[in-house]
Amino acid sequence: MHITLVISSLSCGGAERAATLIAEGLIKRDHKVSLITIAGTEKDFYKVPDGVYRKVLNLAKDSPTLIHALWHNLYRFFVLRQAVHSLQPNVVISFMYPTNVLTLLSLTKTAYPVIVSEQNDPTINPDEGWWGKLRRIVYPLADKVVSVSQGVDIYFKWLPKSKRTIIYNPLQPIKDEKDKIILPQGADPNKKWAIAMGRLHYQKNFELLLSAFHKIVDKHPDWQLLIFGEGNLRLKLEDIVEKLGLKNQVLLPGITNVPISIFKRSELFILSSHFEGLPAVLFEALACGLPVVSTDCPSGPREIIRDGIDGVLVPNEDVSSLAVAMDRLMSDDEERKRLAERAPEGSSRFSLDVITEKWEILLKEVIQP
Repeated sequence: MHITLVISSLSCGGAERAATLIAEGLIKRDHKVSLITIAGTEKDFYKVPDGVYRKVLNLAKDSPTLIHALWHNLYRFFVLRQAVHSLQPNVVISFMYPTNVLTLLSLTKTAYPVIVSEQNDPTINPDEGWWGKLRRIVYPLADKVVSVSQGVDIYFKWLPKSKRTIIYNPLQPIKDEKDKIILPQGADPNKKWAIAMGRLHYQKNFELLLSAFHKIVDKHPDWQLLIFGEGNLRLKLEDIVEKLGLKNQVLLPGITNVPISIFKRSELFILSSHFEGLPAVLFEALACGLPVVSTDCPSGPREIIRDGIDGVLVPNEDVSSLAVAMDRLMSDDEERKRLAERAPEGSSRFSLDVITEKWEILLKEVIQP
C-alpha cells in the first residue's frame, strides 16, 4: 500500500523521530511511503529514511494579524489537499494536533482515509487555543485517533471507542556509536554523568531537576549533571545554574547527534517533566542499560518504567523526592548496577518491528472498503 505521512517539520522532537522511524519500518516492509512536511528543510534534524519520497510545502509562516492567519491557513488547506492528491496514497497518517486538524480539514470530502497521531497529553492544556478547540470539532472526522500511551488516550473518551487505539512510539535501533562521541565542552571524563535530554521548555521542568541536584551536589563531587537539548528556556536555565553556584557541576551542551553514545557513557538518566505523552528517551535509556529516575507525570513514564525493577518513579513536581532518589542511586553503585541489568528487558515492547506490525494491522483495517 502507499502511505503518506504528514508532519509540521523534521526538527528535533519526539513526534518527528517517531514519524521517521515509522516511515523506515513501513518502507522495510515493502510499502510505498511518502512524507509531507508543512515547513521547509531548514528545520530538519532527522534524516528522511532511504526510499521515502519527501514533499516539502514550505508553508510555516508567522501571521502578524488574525486576517493573515486566516489567509495563511486557508492557503495551507488548499496546498496540502493538492499535495496529497498528487501522491494518491491509500491512507494518510498525520502527527501532532495542529497538523492533524489541518490535515483533516484539508481532506474533507475526499476518499483518503486519515489517521491522526496524538503525541502529547491533551489533559494538561485541553483547549490550547483555536487549534485545540478545532480538535474537538474535527477529530470525529478521523478514521482513527492513535494515542501513544494509555494516559493520552484517556482524554479522548468523548470519541467512540471504535475511533481510538493506542500504539506506542518505536525505539530507534540501538547501534554502537562509541567511536563517534565527542566530550561536550566542560565535561569531565573522570566524573560520573547524570544526564537528561529534551527541549529546554516548560514541559520538561528542568528547573525542578536543577533544584533537586542543588540539594545533593555537595555530597557528590565526583558527579556532573548534563542536560542535552535546546529551547526557549536556555537563558533562564543558564541563569539558574549561575545563581545556584552549579556552573562547574552542570552543563547545557545543546543537542546531541549521538544520544546512544551519551546513554552508554552515562551512569544515570533523569526525567523531570511536568507532563509527557510517551517519552522515548526513557525507553532508549533503558534499552542502553541505563538506570532511570523519573517523575510519575502524566502520561507515559508509568507505562515504561517498572518501579524498583529497572528504574525509580517519584511523585510529580516533588523536588525533595527527586533529590532523595537521585542521591540514593548516585551513592550506591550496586543499586545502579542492579537496575541497569534489568533495564533492557522491557524494550522489546517498543522495538521498530513490533510497532510497525501494529501500524500495519491498523492501516489494513482502515483501508478496508
